[in-house]
Amino acid sequence: MPRAGIAVAVSAGLVLLAAACSAPPPRPAPGAIARPDPRPAAAPLIDALNQRIGEHGSVRGTVTGDLGLLGELTAENSVNYRKPLADLSLTGHNQPRNQPKQRVEVVVVDGVGYLNSPMTRPQPDRPWLRIVPGGSDFASKLLSPAVGQLREAVDPRAAFADVEQATRIQSSGPDQVDGKPVTRYDLRVVAPGGERGYQLWVDEAGLPARFSATHNVAQAGRVSLTSTYRDWGTPTNIQAPPDNLVGAFPEGPPPQTERPPG
Repeated sequence: MPRAGIAVAVSAGLVLLAAACSAPPPRPAPGAIARPDPRPAAAPLIDALNQRIGEHGSVRGTVTGDLGLLGELTAENSVNYRKPLADLSLTGHNQPRNQPKQRVEVVVVDGVGYLNSPMTRPQPDRPWLRIVPGGSDFASKLLSPAVGQLREAVDPRAAFADVEQATRIQSSGPDQVDGKPVTRYDLRVVAPGGERGYQLWVDEAGLPARFSATHNVAQAGRVSLTSTYRDWGTPTNIQAPPDNLVGAFPEGPPPQTERPPG
């Protein structure tokens, strides 16, 4: 892959992996006094949801959404919850504005991400790019913070980890997902000066039927992503790609992106 194209590749990969990313809620000001929140606490709901997810262990589903500047994402995914960190795989298409669809694959195993896309292909015979949390290589430095954000988009446990006690139920009511009755919850992660919003649909078995978030992402603008779940408990076999198919970008910052011909 020409070095002049690395900037486009990195930008595309970063926005894809950071589709669910947003700035964390602001920290409380020193000495601030928190006022009681009249909205119901979501902790009991989240605890019950996590227990049901753990009992079933795996799920399949779809992810759809608007990636801001890079257009639409439509993909099938599988998630395995058996490990402390959920493993996931995603296969689908990303369609940038006014451009044809691009096939994309993402795998996350034990917290390490792997990305396969024509826009982020590091070497012709090694189509996968490895993103290691805290890694010192060029791609990992830029992309590893976003790997966890992708997991958040398909795993409600990750979205509410460490903020369960700060999450409130804004509203709730009956709804339907794929013709089946569910309860929809509007959830808010609360901190002084700001909130993060999520929508969660829970089926009659107490399992997620759909999960949605819309946030402003610095690299892409307004990003909205929705995961719809099916086949809870279906066995999954999520594996990292073989080492001989994993490449790496050249070290160092990329040059300025070339303009396309015409």
